[in-house]
Amino acid sequence: MAWEEIDVPAGQFIGWGTKEGQHVTGIVVDYDPTGATDFGGQPCPYLEVELTERAASFNKEGDRTDYDAGEIVQLSCGQVQLKKKIRKAEPKAGDKIKITLSELVKTQNGTVKGFSVQIDRSGGATQDDDEPPF
Repeated sequence: MAWEEIDVPAGQFIGWGTKEGQHVTGIVVDYDPTGATDFGGQPCPYLEVELTERAASFNKEGDRTDYDAGEIVQLSCGQVQLKKKIRKAEPKAGDKIKITLSELVKTQNGTVKGFSVQIDRSGGATQDDDEPPF
């Protein structure tokens, strides 16, 4: 018997900054509609993406980390608008996705982040993929 070690890249979580235009573009590796936790401790979508374009992440202090195409990143989709859009999109492994921080709206409770979500399902799985082709 020959054991084979399985290595899975850990990936890094994306933190959204404070400038419109920040984006995560790539191929969906994994999606779970309740796999992460939002700011109130409630379940929210979890998304794992293999980048096809360079992306940036920001921590609470505003420090930037850059990720190159080919790297795997993770997103906890806890912001209200992002949560709704990702759940509606229901991405599947293989789908191409682009999530863009599209607007920042100041409210009395702080700044609300608005997102644009685009999806290309031409490479992803379909509902019928488990059924025989005839």
